[in-house]
Amino acid sequence: MVSVWTSNLAIKVLAGIALLFGIATLVSGGNALFDLYRTETSTAKIVPFVLYFNFAAGFAYIATGAGLMLKRGWAPVSAVAIAAATAIVFLGLGGWILAGNAYEMRTVVAMSLRTAFWSIFAIISLASYRQH
Repeated sequence: MVSVWTSNLAIKVLAGIALLFGIATLVSGGNALFDLYRTETSTAKIVPFVLYFNFAAGFAYIATGAGLMLKRGWAPVSAVAIAAATAIVFLGLGGWILAGNAYEMRTVVAMSLRTAFWSIFAIISLASYRQH
């Protein structure tokens, strides 16, 4: 019996969210890295390693979302790797903050959401893979 959490529709919706999340991450990260829109926001509070990680992770989000949608066996493992890497970077952000470095609260909120999303995504995709 397949639960609603691991049904094909739930997996496709989750994979679609991951794809959109990846695209949004690339757009926002690319804007910050390459100053595409010439914004006047202060760069003093940018946490460089978080910015670089998130931008690179955007590509992994897209690949993993597509892999899960196409039922590729490597996609759940990739989701676990993304969740673990995101948690590690989030811990690094905590160290950065404790060291007294500048940061923005939206970075903390964004990393909280990323860590939660990818942890849930990994659990559900692993459960789905084991049932098939």
